[in-house]
Amino acid sequence: MKIGLLYSLSGAQAEMEQSILDGALLAVHEINAAGGVGGAELQTAIFDDRSQVSLTAHGIDHLCRTESVDAVVGGYTSASRVVMIPAIHANRTLLMYPTYFEGEETDRRVFYCGAAPNQYLADYLDWIATNLGRRVYIVGSDYIYPRVLAEAIRRFGDRWDISVAGAWHAPLGETDFTAVLADIARTRPSVVICNLVGVDSTTQFYTQFHDAGFEPATLPIAATVTTAIDLAHMPPEVSDGHFMVATYFSALESAANSAYRRALEEIRGRRHTHSAQVGAYNAVHALGLAAELAGSTATAAIADALLGVRFDGNPEGLPFYFRSDHYSAHPAYVGRAAGGTYEVVEEFAPRLPDPWWSESRSLIVPR
Repeated sequence: MKIGLLYSLSGAQAEMEQSILDGALLAVHEINAAGGVGGAELQTAIFDDRSQVSLTAHGIDHLCRTESVDAVVGGYTSASRVVMIPAIHANRTLLMYPTYFEGEETDRRVFYCGAAPNQYLADYLDWIATNLGRRVYIVGSDYIYPRVLAEAIRRFGDRWDISVAGAWHAPLGETDFTAVLADIARTRPSVVICNLVGVDSTTQFYTQFHDAGFEPATLPIAATVTTAIDLAHMPPEVSDGHFMVATYFSALESAANSAYRRALEEIRGRRHTHSAQVGAYNAVHALGLAAELAGSTATAAIADALLGVRFDGNPEGLPFYFRSDHYSAHPAYVGRAAGGTYEVVEEFAPRLPDPWWSESRSLIVPR
């Protein structure tokens, strides 16, 4: 079996997406160390789209037509996923998309390895309303994921008596937040929900927020995308005390996570860990198990087999498997930044995915 890995390994998204690739490559190493797939070594081909969505579809074509891969694990931003899907169909292959995202999509050639909003945002909003405040200001990058999440907060916020004091979306890579900080000071929210994507934007927003005199004790940031990689670019006095929701944090205490972190350091070196990286790790393991189950690398056989496999080594703390709509089950946690990492302060019950989030209280997954 040969898997294509498509990530931005140069350009603005390189640090984040290299870290996601690390998770995929760790899984490849583990599968091959255990004997490979069908007794043969699992092979990979890597394509760097250089943080340019205009190159992403070309990357799918290259991996499928030149490298002859059997499936692709790749993408980080929703913009890249949207571009990949037509190329996935044109090449009659499968995409394993590793990260949590905005949902509102199903595709027979895509397997969603990260959470839908009802699996992380619904309980987070409840927690925010109870613990931080009910008047929120939304800050995000100006593309699909932050826009859809902002709309979901507006649409469902009244279930928790949440009101939106204001919303502001910046171009990817924006580093000047003077205007939005002035508006936050004017509107006086009780919490800022941050959906900014990218180290440059996130670091500058948190830094300028701190420099403007805002403190987490009185105006906390509740983020959905500020990972450990972002925290590493900020001094603790800038990030400490702010919050983040995720389906995985490195601080999770479980045998699976301890094994994952230890193996990642041994095989890939010291790395920051986060949800999208774990998603890529789970995706590769699921593909390996599916190929073994199918006894074939034919696309249809792999797609059918993916619905019947279960990976028990998921560092999130829940066995990893797909439902019939190609979405997967996930727990969710709230982390509080402390000393450049996150300490887990709340755990939510794992919920079944609802891609279009018709119910905020989706079914709880039995452990």
